[in-house]
Amino acid sequence: DGRILVGGRFSSLCGQARESIGRLHADGTIDLGFNPGANGVVLAIAEQADGRILVAGYFTALGGTTRDYLGRLLADGSLDPDFNSAPNLPVFAMAVQPDGKILLGGNFTSIDGKWRQGIARLHSSGSVDESFNPGSGGVVQSIALQADGKILFGNVLYAYSGGSRLRGVERL
Repeated sequence: DGRILVGGRFSSLCGQARESIGRLHADGTIDLGFNPGANGVVLAIAEQADGRILVAGYFTALGGTTRDYLGRLLADGSLDPDFNSAPNLPVFAMAVQPDGKILLGGNFTSIDGKWRQGIARLHSSGSVDESFNPGSGGVVQSIALQADGKILFGNVLYAYSGGSRLRGVERL
């Protein structure tokens, strides 16, 4: 719809109090009705096809409710109570696949108690996709989707389940 989601580490946006997340209209003015707030830095934002907004970073509360490193907002900025996936450490990158599944990259080693080393995929509901566990062997700081459906993930990688040892970018 042309609106712009903004994340980072800030306490105001366009002169209005906003904690680490805000939204601008297409003309650059602030959306006064969108003010969920995060108690730490927001590193990644992704919008799902239905308008819900995924938020990740170094925070332990989103919209005034406990959410460790990952949460989801409804289109109006209120917290989605049905999404409560919990990585054990920060999420740095996200991408939403065409089928609605959510890719996560970060410094985590588990999500909802399931081992996932630096990269994971969730169903659109937030539950862990058990069929996807490539393991990065390190910290994943970026994710990109290619038109052919391949997934690029990169930065500070040491190994992945395919057996290669590398630093840089790997393609699944």
